[in-house]
Amino acid sequence: MRRLSPGRDFAVWPSACPGPRPIRGARETELFGIVTGFVQSQILFAALQSGLLDALTAGPVGTSELSARTGLPPDRLRRLLQGAQSIGLIGLGRDGYVTLDDHGSVIAADGGLRAMIHHHALLYRDLADPLALFDGSRSETEMRRLWSYAGSGRESAVQPGDAAAYSALMAASQSMLSDEILDAYDFGRHHSLIDIGGGEGAFLSAVAARFPGLRLSLFDLPPVAARAREKFSTQALGDCPRCHAGSFFDDPLPRGHDCVTLVRVLFDHEDSAVLRLLHNVRSAMEPGQTLVIAEPMAGDRSRGQRYATAYFGTYVLAMGSGRCRAPEEIGALARQAGFARFEVTHCRSPLMATIVVAFP
Repeated sequence: MRRLSPGRDFAVWPSACPGPRPIRGARETELFGIVTGFVQSQILFAALQSGLLDALTAGPVGTSELSARTGLPPDRLRRLLQGAQSIGLIGLGRDGYVTLDDHGSVIAADGGLRAMIHHHALLYRDLADPLALFDGSRSETEMRRLWSYAGSGRESAVQPGDAAAYSALMAASQSMLSDEILDAYDFGRHHSLIDIGGGEGAFLSAVAARFPGLRLSLFDLPPVAARAREKFSTQALGDCPRCHAGSFFDDPLPRGHDCVTLVRVLFDHEDSAVLRLLHNVRSAMEPGQTLVIAEPMAGDRSRGQRYATAYFGTYVLAMGSGRCRAPEEIGALARQAGFARFEVTHCRSPLMATIVVAFP
């Protein structure tokens, strides 16, 4: 019997074996993308780690010079260039020069995406044996060590060095998320906003730039709030945000803000912890005030939401705490915590965030 080629015979394979009818056309391409997705992610990682994308930011570069800049032998570089071209990172000209393509240009210019790609080296280690991650036999993971606050009872023990590691990553990856949230929800209707679990203040800085008249405050763990305070002191903000320190589970939260935000906070925690947090937030709020919850949420409304479900659901599993929830699940938890009602607002990119707005 003839041996099948994984690439050429992918569409033929189902007809050569018992089972479902062959998948053709767009669905075939999508399925092949899922099967081979790990290779594409590693090509992307290699293009960034080797310095290939950086070398092309100033304009076209010949392959000989690229070989010298990346340290890759010409034949190996050629393989990387072919792979990078296939996923839209670079373009190969007939004249032998290489340029950035659409995807490569975005990644080269976006520090948040670059930080995320570099960070994935840790996640890949946790996924080396995916079944061990899903069946729970592997509990000590790179993600769990990095996100040292995640998990019941460990939040107050976060050390400054640990906070620096994850806070810097959160800040670097925040810009796209902030734009999505600010485009979807008008914070200009409020007078005073406090960001709970606000990290180094990247979201508040984006809010200040968009709504300069809004009075801003931040609440996070002591070592994180200290980093935020230092960051704000170096920025030309009209009214420097106040930074409050404490545990958002156990300590009373500052009162008097007509808008409270939780940005990428709930999906780090289990339902019981989320309910504790929402109870604490609700106790600091009055009727007429607003809670805005923004993070990637589960669902099948669009391809972006399906990607968010798969990616963030697996990511927080590696962290050892939390899950990717549907907007209705978050709304139900908010009701249990004492909020009267909630509304769902969809961002332009559901992969980045969906918004649940809850009212006391």
